Amino acid sequence: MRYWILTTEFPPFYGGGISTYTDQTARMLSEAGHEVSVFIPYYESDSIRESLIGNIRIVQFNPKGTSTYPFFGYEANLSFAFAEAVTAQIRLHGKPDFIEAQEYLGIAYYLLQKKHLGYPELADIKVVITLHAPTFLYLDFNQVPVYKHPNFWTGEMERFCIRAADIRISPSAYLPFIIADRIKLDDLKIHVLPNPFESSYLNEPVPDYTSNEVVFFGKIIPQKGCIELIRYFSELWDEGFTVPLRMIGGGKHLFHPVNQDLVIFLKKKYKKYIDNGLLFMEGEIRPDELYMRLKNAHIILIPSIVDNLPYTVLEAMASGKVVLASRQGGQSEIISHEKDGFLFDHKEKGSFRRELKKILALDSQSIHEIGRLAKQKVRSVYNHPLIYKTKMSILEQSRVPAPSGIFPLIRPAQPPQETSVQEIPGLLSVVIPYYNMGIFLPQAIASIRASTHLSVEIIVVDDGSTETESIEALHVLENDARVRIIRKKNEGLPLARNTGALNAQGEFLAFLDPDDTIEPSYYPKALDVLRKKDNISFAGCWARYFDEGTGIWPTFNPEPPYVLLHNCLNTSALVYKKRHFIDAGLNDPAMIYGMEDYESMISMLAKGYRGVSLPEPLWNYRIRKNSMARAFTINSQLYLYKQIAEKHADFYSHYSTQLFMLLNSNGPSYNIDNPTYDRRIYSKFAQSWIGRNAISLAKKNNYVRILALGIYKRFVK
Repeated sequence: MRYWILTTEFPPFYGGGISTYTDQTARMLSEAGHEVSVFIPYYESDSIRESLIGNIRIVQFNPKGTSTYPFFGYEANLSFAFAEAVTAQIRLHGKPDFIEAQEYLGIAYYLLQKKHLGYPELADIKVVITLHAPTFLYLDFNQVPVYKHPNFWTGEMERFCIRAADIRISPSAYLPFIIADRIKLDDLKIHVLPNPFESSYLNEPVPDYTSNEVVFFGKIIPQKGCIELIRYFSELWDEGFTVPLRMIGGGKHLFHPVNQDLVIFLKKKYKKYIDNGLLFMEGEIRPDELYMRLKNAHIILIPSIVDNLPYTVLEAMASGKVVLASRQGGQSEIISHEKDGFLFDHKEKGSFRRELKKILALDSQSIHEIGRLAKQKVRSVYNHPLIYKTKMSILEQSRVPAPSGIFPLIRPAQPPQETSVQEIPGLLSVVIPYYNMGIFLPQAIASIRASTHLSVEIIVVDDGSTETESIEALHVLENDARVRIIRKKNEGLPLARNTGALNAQGEFLAFLDPDDTIEPSYYPKALDVLRKKDNISFAGCWARYFDEGTGIWPTFNPEPPYVLLHNCLNTSALVYKKRHFIDAGLNDPAMIYGMEDYESMISMLAKGYRGVSLPEPLWNYRIRKNSMARAFTINSQLYLYKQIAEKHADFYSHYSTQLFMLLNSNGPSYNIDNPTYDRRIYSKFAQSWIGRNAISLAKKNNYVRILALGIYKRFVK
């Protein structure tokens, strides 16, 4: 079996949970004779690097080399880079049997998008998503603004990865339970399979301990229960308790409510206990030094307020240590209370102090026996052969092809019963609404004719053109049997589009403005999706600017709530199932200043029709100084947004809380053009070579991140 693993962390550079999991899983599969490849970002080389660690192939790639690097935020670009690296490796080495990825940061988002949109290299790949640390959950518990971009969009990418995977594995039953109110899961199968873990610690005898050596180790972040833990101890210390607390773990994590590093915040708040020798904050420790540091611990504390299946618990138990952990996480599925460890409940007042004092009262023989049973638990339940056997059983179940007629939307909708309309099967009708644009029309028509989809009718709807040159351009086309011209009095763009749609003969419908063009593969790719996906009614793509402007505008699958604030799709050049457009998408002539195409899409979404974006620039959008879009003012946009929201009030009200938070977190929607970055810091500097590299470095380095956030706090309001 050829098994590829995509990850953001891999030894020796990282010692966290994802890194440990990837290392353990790769070795487990390699030991069983499988061909394992691990894909990991690497910023020091422009080309893809392949190397071996034992029998494991390491594929390193530089996300800065992607076409999306100039216009995507860090997380979205990273995801796109993974998809490109995988595609390149498939072309070189052929397809693997399985690709596994973490859900964290949505790194498989574009891989799964392309798979479900039918991109040939990825269409039949089996993708496994293993749940580790979804930011849409953990950021919330870490008191980070989850609705602020790019946090919100990263969460959307993670949700899509979970829903779009062929196989979903969670190391704990707790995680699917706790995220069920943040993502629809009731229609999905999630396999619970503990993480594999083997360690040389397991071969060591149960170590002695230093009495009253009570240790916390892990990240110093709210999610790990640091704030609650010190509060519990401060209450005990104030009552005369003399056992100190030693905290081992990395700081440099911003505590967002006070815009300060959490370690600095805690040191200031609890300074008197530090001065009195009751609280020790020892900082970060290398993974390879951890065992020796914890060897003498009396009790190891894992007080997470939310967690999956933390490796810190397995590592501590494998070391023969007594662990006191919270019940708020998968650790409660590892520890058998009062047998091989102890559990307390944050929700139960006094639970922590009761269990802590219970352990401190145990004699050394009891402590030693608990350590022995802890080692035995890890050795018997989390060993490679046992986890491997179960994992292979899960993978084998998925070899039966799953139905592919449904695109995996984040928030599935139930479309209405289809309306019957007259149509010629397979025919695409392309409607060009036309008013005084004779100079551009031939180029638009030529691009349609260059399309590799052959069954096309072109309908030009002349909305009462008055310019001689534009009228003459229509006379030239009258002799072309492949073009139909419909003339009507001037009533505006919405009614011109509607006239063309109502006269179209095709099963499929597309619009194209006369000053724009398309790439030859756009219509074939869009039609392929519409034919194969029963729950998709329209398809769009990214835009490439030309003429008086350059650049790429990336578009996104139009799912609420985000789409209700901002048009995230190329709505003036979509491809539709015509019957669905006729049923719900006819343009509203009341949209006198524009946005009629956006309102049309909202109307379709409100009725249950859904769309997708092909993640590549296949529509060429002409930038002109005197275009209708350039005439927009903030006031006209606000008026149009008001019309849309009032017309679809019921649809908007369903997402009112999320819309309220998105607006408060990101500001007015007319200022948002790309949810993959924070527009307030993505200035011209951020788009420069220096700025892009600074942002990339800040994402990877906690010290730089703290410095950058300090500057942000000072200068950006």
